Amino acid sequence: MIRVSLLVSLLVCIALNTQAQTPKKPPTSQLCTRNIALDNTKQQILFTRTFDQVVARIAVLLRSADLLWPYEQDKALATYMEAFDLATQNFKEQGDQVRRSSDNQFAARIALPDQRYKVITALAKRDPAAARKLSDQRLKDEARETADKPTTDPNAGRNTAGKLLTVAIGLIATDQTAAIKFAEASLRYPASLNLAVFLYGLAKVNQRAADEVYLMALKTYKMAPMDQFLYLSAYPFGNTGDAGDMPSRTFYRVPEGFVGNSGLQRGFLESLLTRTQNASDVPGQPTSRGLTDTGQMWIALTRLEKQIQTNHPDLADAASQAKDKLYSLLNPTMQNTAMSAISRDNPPKRSFDEQIEAAEKLTDPDRRDQAYTFAVLGSKNEPVERIVSVIEKISDANIRNSLTNWFFFFRTQSLIEEKQLDEARKSASKVAELDQRTYLFTRIAEKWLSESEDQTQAREMLNEIADAAGKAPKTIVTARALLALAYLYAKIDVNRGIEELGNAVRTINALESPDFGNEFVMLKIEGKTFGSFGSYSTPGFNPENAFREMGKIDFDGTLTHATTFADKSLRGLTTLAVIEPCLEVAPGAKPPKKARP
Repeated sequence: MIRVSLLVSLLVCIALNTQAQTPKKPPTSQLCTRNIALDNTKQQILFTRTFDQVVARIAVLLRSADLLWPYEQDKALATYMEAFDLATQNFKEQGDQVRRSSDNQFAARIALPDQRYKVITALAKRDPAAARKLSDQRLKDEARETADKPTTDPNAGRNTAGKLLTVAIGLIATDQTAAIKFAEASLRYPASLNLAVFLYGLAKVNQRAADEVYLMALKTYKMAPMDQFLYLSAYPFGNTGDAGDMPSRTFYRVPEGFVGNSGLQRGFLESLLTRTQNASDVPGQPTSRGLTDTGQMWIALTRLEKQIQTNHPDLADAASQAKDKLYSLLNPTMQNTAMSAISRDNPPKRSFDEQIEAAEKLTDPDRRDQAYTFAVLGSKNEPVERIVSVIEKISDANIRNSLTNWFFFFRTQSLIEEKQLDEARKSASKVAELDQRTYLFTRIAEKWLSESEDQTQAREMLNEIADAAGKAPKTIVTARALLALAYLYAKIDVNRGIEELGNAVRTINALESPDFGNEFVMLKIEGKTFGSFGSYSTPGFNPENAFREMGKIDFDGTLTHATTFADKSLRGLTTLAVIEPCLEVAPGAKPPKKARP
């Protein structure tokens, strides 16, 4: 079996530092008053009734409701409810939807947001009680629907749990009580990887509460199928990954200074050891990667072995005996599968040259390309010339070009961190993909602007990207590049910034269905036998964010451009983004009286 490497850098937020460098005061304009902004917000709500796309309509309704809430809560709440009704009807018609990050067989499957829970999450930040009421009703409806028409989809329950936990994660910072309520509701369904994400997120601000939720989860899932039970294996130990060989390998972000709870560790281990007593040599149904429950338990005990010996030495003998028993119950094929899973934790260390030498001996060109690719991806301090020479050995032109982009993208990132900006610029110039190069150039230009009064270098880089974007086809990538340029140009030349914003709008208007749902620069290497994918967050490349920041610099010009979008949802969202600062209460002023407490 060929091992597939899925390298994912999730949500690495190194985007434009707009917050620190843009004006905090509302922009100066006769059109920028609170009353005009409120009227405009209400107009956007009415405007959504002309939309053809339900999801787009919901997005504008939620943004409008959020802006209205401090001033007209009754109207805002009605708008939230309108959005929820639309989301409910949309789900009845469309159901759960997913998309792949690309057409490659190894590409990640990305679940599109369930708009019902998106509304609940948005409302919960303003009115937790109303959100909980909607959620409770939603759960009752789902129970009734399941009873009336049982689903054949084995993932349906887990998907519901994942949605509830997503809501819970989003509420941790604003309403812990509500967050815990949603997490508790998720325990009615099969466990998902989002459970550990929630627990770590809550532990960052309240570990005691997170420990209590974990105890409830352990009680709920202690006898659940093994691929659910093992989602409980990371949190008590403060581990970054689950102990089992799970269907989706996830790396959790453990809060700084987190100390695992010994009592929770013991509770999990005792439950696991109890389950090993009932293990048998009956193959049963494989849970993931061809592994049975018996194989999963052996892997879990193996991965936790050192922590058991250190933290719970009195359980070490029992764990060791259980391991021996479990392994003896596995057939030779299953033993090899289990051992392979463990070997992936600590792959044999080979030098870069040794990896290349091994790759050159492979006769299958696809396997050879894969070996070259993995060697480059794992390289640390090899000379650039050496890396380039290996990349040139790859027979597949698409892999070769993608790997070149990947290597120089990450090399540039390192050079930026080291403040070697001249070298970073040279490295970034070797990245062919426009959105990736724009991301790097804007980062470098931002550094130059923050560390030097000389704007020459930054201007040259922006001009280079502007020239490339002007020659590029009118695509979503080109539009995102122009949006990023507009904001940075505004720091040194407001007129040029507004000009590029107009170019971005014209580019977007030329697209049939502009979709800015993906706020990432995507990096991917796709071969016949493997796929590697990465992403970097780019909020500055999004129309709403770009217009909000530009509006602080040139309100009238930015608002004018917002009204020229052909796409109605973009017109609504960018208009709301521009007028948002106009709603801010001036220092020392009394806030307007709210419609309801």
